[in-house]
Amino acid sequence: MRKIAIPPVIFLVALLFLDCASQGAYNLPVRRQKRVLTGLENFLARDAANYRGKKIALVTNHSGVDYNLSKNIDLLRAAGMEIVLAFAPEHGLYGHENDYDNRLYRVDERLNVVVYNLHHLSMEMLRFLLGPSEAVIFDIQDMGMRCYTYVSSLKQVMDALEGTAIELIVLDRPNPLGFLGIDGAYLQDGFWSRHISAFPSTFIYNLTLGEAARYYGATHVSNVRLRVVPLANYRRDLLFNETMLPWVPPSPNLPTYESAIVYSAVVMLEGVNLSVGRGTTKPFEYIGAPWIEPRELARLLSGLGLPNFRFRPVYFSPTFSKYAGMRCGGVHIFYMGGAFSPMEVSYKIISAIKAAYPKFRWDYRGGRYHVDFLAGTDLFRENMDAGRPFSEFAARIAEGQRRFDRLRKKHLLY
Repeated sequence: MRKIAIPPVIFLVALLFLDCASQGAYNLPVRRQKRVLTGLENFLARDAANYRGKKIALVTNHSGVDYNLSKNIDLLRAAGMEIVLAFAPEHGLYGHENDYDNRLYRVDERLNVVVYNLHHLSMEMLRFLLGPSEAVIFDIQDMGMRCYTYVSSLKQVMDALEGTAIELIVLDRPNPLGFLGIDGAYLQDGFWSRHISAFPSTFIYNLTLGEAARYYGATHVSNVRLRVVPLANYRRDLLFNETMLPWVPPSPNLPTYESAIVYSAVVMLEGVNLSVGRGTTKPFEYIGAPWIEPRELARLLSGLGLPNFRFRPVYFSPTFSKYAGMRCGGVHIFYMGGAFSPMEVSYKIISAIKAAYPKFRWDYRGGRYHVDFLAGTDLFRENMDAGRPFSEFAARIAEGQRRFDRLRKKHLLY
């Protein structure tokens, strides 16, 4: 059979195309650098021998993997540690639960470990269960937002360990939103909730979980034996795709890094009567409702002057969550790159929809507005109801941001 010679230029172009395609995130540039090493990888390489034979409680989920996607529990056991218990945050050990798992615990036969659900444990029960452990290892991929409940799980574990002799080892991972800085209101009195608004910070806090542990341990709890195993080759301004680490969806509705970035800008819409695309193939990238005409909404949002985003009119039918089984009109939100203020984007989008659609409603639950707990304040909603611009809201929360920033800077690792 005659062999066909491929011209060198065509071959090089093909290689370039494959390299670009492998990056996946077409709106996210990649600055070439050394691959980031996670706290898990650094712990196994440098410190694991010191914990051989020790009884370990592991707080983790499906995101607790190394670069090769090997699970932390398997790696820790291979290094000689005895995993006596595991604790899972929201979405469970395997990250497939869309709502809170209602079971207090279950036996995972494949991993041969009892897994407790942190969301159903009282402080007294958690402290009791951790008692026999010689160390607690916390290894979860966070999102860098106060309402994303994994940082509340860290706080819960630190509160339980306060005053005990048990060491807490936090294996650090990148903050996917570190390039955004800090944003939103500092958590105000009266707007605490156990999971979505428990951590004392601004809405976007620009800390890795390791840094969050250092900050919380220094400012809100005393006598926690904390050790943070840091990342290597990491910078705060790196986009997640620049870390060269695999994107393991930290929760079911954040399948891609782009969806996670858009999530930061639209999560406040969970506090109103719009679908945010849960139950579709584009969670948080689709927003809408049965009473919205797509082209009209796309024109409205395109006129808001949000340069980091584009809006395409769509119809979608959620399979669960708000408006399940109903046809919704709305938009597909495209992130076009660059830094932005998630609070400004959400404020302007909600304000525009509120003014344009008479059927708009705030989500009112149990005598409280859900958006107030997401925002950590009622100023977000009240300013909007009064017709005030985002600049006035930003001015009212600025001092709280400055106070938090002064504190957080003392505990930065990167």
